[in-house]
Amino acid sequence: MMEKLSYQEKCACSRSSFCKYVERQEYFTVYEKEYLVKIIVNDNLSGVLYVSSVLVVWSFIAGIIDAVLFPGIIAYAIFHGVVDYKVLTPPVLFLLVNFLVKLIYIASNLKDRVKRNDIFISALPYTGSAYLLKKFLINDKLLSKAVVLYLKEKKLQAKDYFLNLIIKRNK
Repeated sequence: MMEKLSYQEKCACSRSSFCKYVERQEYFTVYEKEYLVKIIVNDNLSGVLYVSSVLVVWSFIAGIIDAVLFPGIIAYAIFHGVVDYKVLTPPVLFLLVNFLVKLIYIASNLKDRVKRNDIFISALPYTGSAYLLKKFLINDKLLSKAVVLYLKEKKLQAKDYFLNLIIKRNK
């Protein structure tokens, strides 16, 4: 299959973990692999997947911060009986900075791949990864299947990694 790719496409595929995953996957036929590799290499789909995975981790970390910050603010307001700008500034500031940094990150990494309004939607809290995947995968069932299988494998790898860390720590 790699014989049919140009030198640049072969280099791009060798740098892409998603492309390498599709090549070694036995679930797809040779023709499906060829089609998927061409899409991955020529559409820079690996870049979209990478940004999407970063946004998932980003949302998880932001969710933890939100889970601590917002209840803390509510508890402070209840105990002190004060709700003013000093109390509301940290969560609003966090929300704004998080949004702006996401805008910059997505725009710089996917500059020519997505429109401006897609960047804004992707930068919204907790929705960016799902929106990007939907935007790029909605019309191609085979590509959607490949991405789902790839993400399942990555999820299992991450789970194994963290379980091994916990097991090693408890020994």
